[in-house]
Amino acid sequence: MDPLTGALLWDERCKALFGLPPDAPIDYDTFLSRVHPEDRERVQLLVRQSLEPASGGTFRDDYRAVNPQDGSERWLASTGRAFFDANGRAVRFLGTVLDITDRVREREAIKREKNRAATILESISEAFEAFDREWRFIYVNREAERLLGQPREALLGRNHWEAFPASLGTPVEHNYRRVAAERIPIFFENHYGPWDRWFELHVYPTEEGIAVYFHDITERKLHDAERERLLREQTHLRELTQKVLREQQRTLEALEHGEAFFMLDKDFRFILVNENQERLSQTHREDTLGRVFWDVFPAAATPTSRYWTEYHRVVEQKVPVQFEEYYAPLDLWTSVSAFPTTEGGLAVFFRDSTEHRRAEQFRDRLVGIVSHDLRNPLHSISLAAELLLRREDVPEPVLAGVRRIARSADRMSRMITDLLDFTRARMGSGLPLQRRPGELVELVRATLEEFEVTHPGRVVFSPGRGPYTGEWDPDRLAQVVSNLVGNALQHGSENLPVEISLREEDGTYVLTVTNQGSPIPEELLPHIFDPFRRAASSSRQGLGLGLYIVQQIVLAHGGSISVDSNAASGTTFTVRLPRDPTSR
Repeated sequence: MDPLTGALLWDERCKALFGLPPDAPIDYDTFLSRVHPEDRERVQLLVRQSLEPASGGTFRDDYRAVNPQDGSERWLASTGRAFFDANGRAVRFLGTVLDITDRVREREAIKREKNRAATILESISEAFEAFDREWRFIYVNREAERLLGQPREALLGRNHWEAFPASLGTPVEHNYRRVAAERIPIFFENHYGPWDRWFELHVYPTEEGIAVYFHDITERKLHDAERERLLREQTHLRELTQKVLREQQRTLEALEHGEAFFMLDKDFRFILVNENQERLSQTHREDTLGRVFWDVFPAAATPTSRYWTEYHRVVEQKVPVQFEEYYAPLDLWTSVSAFPTTEGGLAVFFRDSTEHRRAEQFRDRLVGIVSHDLRNPLHSISLAAELLLRREDVPEPVLAGVRRIARSADRMSRMITDLLDFTRARMGSGLPLQRRPGELVELVRATLEEFEVTHPGRVVFSPGRGPYTGEWDPDRLAQVVSNLVGNALQHGSENLPVEISLREEDGTYVLTVTNQGSPIPEELLPHIFDPFRRAASSSRQGLGLGLYIVQQIVLAHGGSISVDSNAASGTTFTVRLPRDPTSR
């Protein structure tokens, strides 16, 4: 090219590469018209720069040439150099053009293949990572990021053993190094201690180093372990039952005089009956042996009967069962234990639990008497005392007595409530909850408002960012907050505030109540939640059931409560409630 005139001189091969016949005239505009539109501006810029003395006169670029006749494209590598006169003016430009279409297409094909492989690796459900020979991360897919707990930007280029030092000395290091050294694939499972997780790993040698496919199998491992445990338990029960049956002849005499016992075959026919079974069922064994159970006791022969459902479950599922059921024709409650036999039937032990049931009914009636028959007159006493306290014509000496009556009635009411809660908790039925959707911050604030009247400025509440929603029994949780804060106000330093905090921690709502002052005696701490326990220095007149009931309310919500007390940091009660209080 003559830079002064813009004249071009091309050989036939050069014209052919641009789709021109050998005799076609050529100028700079023709050249530019054959350059792909997306590359044209860049080529022009590079040519202009090469004609400037400051550039050194060199030109190098890869661009596409387009044949206007058929629209075909070629990739060309063009190299050139400009020559300058004494004044620094470009006077000549020489260049060569090389067809690199196949090379570029091959490179693009390789790039597309890599992109396709990367797309596949990003879409698979297994985690994938690759390392070079220096054990540096060179690839991490999306699933690996999730399982490793780090973004790929933080891993790429890092040494694996530095990123995960707990892997050193484990099967991970041993097998990784073996794959790299022996160039063989290895499959294995490994438990990673810091996470307490199990992983299944497939490791393969690569040209760069090794590649690893892995996924989390912790749930499968736990399920396998649980299945093994259940199988061992079932096997133990089955072996125990078989042993009992094999020794049937030797134990027959003991069975005869022990708990009521009978044995049925797979068709529910009586094959063995002992003496106490005759007595409790009020039927003679000669009238039952060989007969079907449902014919002898027709009141139990209904799918709604526990006898029917549980006995069929023993026979069909080969599992032992325990239950308690009422048999109306004999006005009898029975506590039943039934076991499968090797012949496909079942062996049944049962005892008369009528007295126990009646004792429970008596307890329920007693609770009703305490909660209703005692509370009603007590309520009348409290109401009358309150009315007298409001009157202005009552002499002061009489008012003093009325105040004592009101305080005593209030104390008796609390004692009755505590006794009822204690009875429910100790008798195994647990404290009843009336759950409904609510928000803990609002519940705590509403409860603390009561203390602002009697202890203004002494209660400081610091909730974390919420919300703290769930299904709670608000009255019961208010009872927890009121009891803990009331204790803290009573036993803490009068000139220091009681601090209440609420935060979320690992799916758990954590409520703390802290007061400064004399710590709880060390010997009392292990028994702080025991019923009828009170500090020796306590001046409160109560039964010592408050903290026990608080603990039972928290447990009924699926939570836990603990206490820490020392002179340095004060006394802190910590209540933990699951975010979903219905899950235990």
